[in-house]
This record gives sequence, C-alpha cells and structure tokens, in this order.
Amino acid sequence: MIKKIIIIGLIFSAVISVLVYSNMYLCRPYYEEVDAVVFEYTAVNDVNFLSDEYFTYLESIFEEMVSERSNGYDSSRVKTIAAGVVLNKMMDDLESDAEALYVHDNSKRFFETFDKYILMQDDITERMHYFRNTLNEYGNAPARLEDMIALAAEDKWHLISAKYHLFYYGDLNGALNVKFVSADGRFEAVYNTGKGEKVTDPANMGTYNYAPGSFDLLKYIDHSIYDKEPWKRWGNVKGYAYEDIMKLRSGHGTNEARENKLEVEAAIEKMKKDKKD
Repeated sequence: MIKKIIIIGLIFSAVISVLVYSNMYLCRPYYEEVDAVVFEYTAVNDVNFLSDEYFTYLESIFEEMVSERSNGYDSSRVKTIAAGVVLNKMMDDLESDAEALYVHDNSKRFFETFDKYILMQDDITERMHYFRNTLNEYGNAPARLEDMIALAAEDKWHLISAKYHLFYYGDLNGALNVKFVSADGRFEAVYNTGKGEKVTDPANMGTYNYAPGSFDLLKYIDHSIYDKEPWKRWGNVKGYAYEDIMKLRSGHGTNEARENKLEVEAAIEKMKKDKKD
C-alpha cells in the first residue's frame, strides 16, 4: 500500500513538473510585442484610477486588442499579449498613485482584475513577479503577532504551514517563524514568536499569491506556475536569489518548529473561546 502511494505521488509530481515546464519554457509570451503596443493603448486615458470607468477601460483595451489582432495570429497568443498590456498599465497606474488602493471602494476589484489577467499569461515577467511584493502591502497585516492572532481568531487570517519560511536569517531563529494567509488566500504574513513581530527579511518574508494554493489539481498547477516557480527563478527580492535562500539553515521538520506552531494554534483557539464566553 505504501509503495503504491509513493508511486502515485511520484507520477503526480512528474505530471506537475511537465506542465509547469511546458508553460514556462515552451509557451513563453512575446513580451517585446507587449512593449511595442503598450503606449498605443494607454496614452489616451482620462478616466480616474480605480473608478468603475477605469475597469471598463481596461476591459476595452483587452477586447480591442484581441479583436484587432486576431486575424493572422494565434488567438491564445493574442490574448496573452493583450493581458500583458493591461497588466503593465495597472502596474504603472498603481505606482503613480500608490495611496489610492488603501482607501478606495474598488480596491478588491483591482486585485481580482490583476489576478485574472495574470492567469492569462503563459509565463509572468520579472516585473510582474516582484510586483507581488507591492500588492502584499495592501493586505494590511499588523506589525505585531498578538494582533494577527486576534485577526486569526476572527477567521480573517489563517495559520498555515511555514515550510518555506523557517530559515535562520541573521540573528533570527527561523524555527520560531509562523505563517498566516488572508481569508481569500491572496496576502501572506510571517511572524517570529521570539520577537513577536512580522518578519520581512528576503528569505522568510510573506508575498502575494496570484493563484492561491488548493487541493484542487488545476488550482495547484496555477499556484505552481504563477507563484512557486517564479520564486524559484527570481527569489523574493532582487539581489537575493532562491539559491541564496536554500543555502540557509532551516527549522523545517524540527520539534521546535512543530511545538511553536502548536502554541500559536492554541493561542488562536483560546482567543476564539474567550470571545464566545
């Protein structure tokens, strides 16, 4: 029985690897074409950032490009290029007015729209990958662990596995790191129980998920393509590669890490119980 489970697991891993490889290396979008048409479709724009009209305008950019360029081109390639144009515009717009997304009623719509067009890419660019760090700031994760535990007790955030966030970085005891994800799966935050504060170093930091993980096969594949594989290619931040992270000592699998997570789980459950009483 155990042998069968191992074989099935290996086959599953092989299938995922083939799909990810095909998506990353055999179906790379033609981003030089994206650069060539960005100005054409973004130069004329008098709608207010994040307004309802703004999102209608983004959709019109996509639809117009697909409609005008479908003849003589592969339709899926055209959609990929058009989605890339929209994504580059959205990144430019947010960088020009970063504060607006914190307070606007259409903030959630921005994330939903951005993620939708990301999933149309065969392979995201380096800029798109690092932009997840900008987006993750809008998750409003508190600076203190005790405040995050309070949010988790309200099911606004969830404690999950910190397998890839348990690295000893500088004087940080990585085994004492715990990871939370927002209720919608987009935003991440890592905390160190020893310091009681959010962890932001380039090895352990939480980042934004374009395709939150799931036990659903297709969602798992998307998470691998758009979140995990770009991390392995570029790391979390420029100047600190995935290979640099993997050289660090990890607390994964240690009793200290397991007991630490159990203590945080207990703290969350206690707060939930106290709220009911």
